[in-house]
Amino acid sequence: MPQIARGWPHEVRPADPAARPFYTIQAGAEAGMFLCETHVEPAPPRKLDAVNAACDAMAGLAMALPAEDATVICLHAAGVAMAGRLVVFPNVRRAGKSTLSAALAHAGHRVFSDDVLPLSFPSAGPPLARSMGISPRLRLPLPEAAGPAFHTWVAAISGPANRQYRYLSLPDQPAHGETLPLGAFVILDRRDEPTAALLEPVPPDLAMDALLHQNFTRDRHSGDVLQAMAGALDGLPIYRLTYADLAGAVACLGAAFRSWPVSPPPGPVAPFRLAEFGAEPAPLGEGARLRQRVGVVARAIGGTLYLADPEGRAIHRMDPLAAAIWGVLEEPATAGELAAVLGEVFPETPAERIVADLDGLLDRLSGAGLIVG
Repeated sequence: MPQIARGWPHEVRPADPAARPFYTIQAGAEAGMFLCETHVEPAPPRKLDAVNAACDAMAGLAMALPAEDATVICLHAAGVAMAGRLVVFPNVRRAGKSTLSAALAHAGHRVFSDDVLPLSFPSAGPPLARSMGISPRLRLPLPEAAGPAFHTWVAAISGPANRQYRYLSLPDQPAHGETLPLGAFVILDRRDEPTAALLEPVPPDLAMDALLHQNFTRDRHSGDVLQAMAGALDGLPIYRLTYADLAGAVACLGAAFRSWPVSPPPGPVAPFRLAEFGAEPAPLGEGARLRQRVGVVARAIGGTLYLADPEGRAIHRMDPLAAAIWGVLEEPATAGELAAVLGEVFPETPAERIVADLDGLLDRLSGAGLIVG
């Protein structure tokens, strides 16, 4: 673990019976295997080898961090420093963010995280990304397309490894807690077929969707998370990187982010609070006049509407029809009145289908705590 959490201070001492650990590793009966258990969220113990035990402990650490520090939220994302700001790569399945992060480190850029990225939101200035202080991890085997120079470099700085993973002992690993302002979000789109690396602007709601799905901070009020995420995206460039080979991706990113504007955009004041779960909303009555529920947090991002219920349970992405109905319900209206409006908008759609679809939508909005009768 000291070789993996290289950016954290360590102290070995006798266990304190009064302290509640976030993770426990016990020697198992089988040689080389350990019984591992996380205590941040309920989960059964697992039997793991030494490298996977340390790897799982780092995942537990990432869960424990926001549980103990109310000023941060944590994302499944990579973050690499480029020209003094952080380029964030939200986790997208099979996009290769860890390998790309290592390739950027090979090119001289500092890796703040290749998997979990804590964000904080100061009262003044832009949102800040914090280093996790954990070594990057590569899945094995390494891709042959990475090239011999990359393979040689990985072998030279290899850390703990097993048949699945290899950690990298980067010489300039940022310490845990080191911060940089956010610079840009880049959604990765790795292709199997040969294609030139291309970095192109995309609407911010694409990044919002990726960030919301990758946020694993469970005890924050969803309205505050929505405001913080929207603030993090506000004014920052959002890109999609389409690429097939690492060298092309690294060169494309290096050319795009060799410098930044003089001043980062201002960030929001976003104090977090624990979710206050209240009673379930009452079902909608027959013929009830419906309206938006007081206390719902609404943010439009890139043409897409996102809503968070007053209790802070969840964030909901509204499709265009749901967003239109939500807007109409700024003033009370019955389901029949809404159906009449939709009938005028969609004259070719049978009335019974409009009523059925509308009833389903209103039930979902009501069940999510977004509208009331």
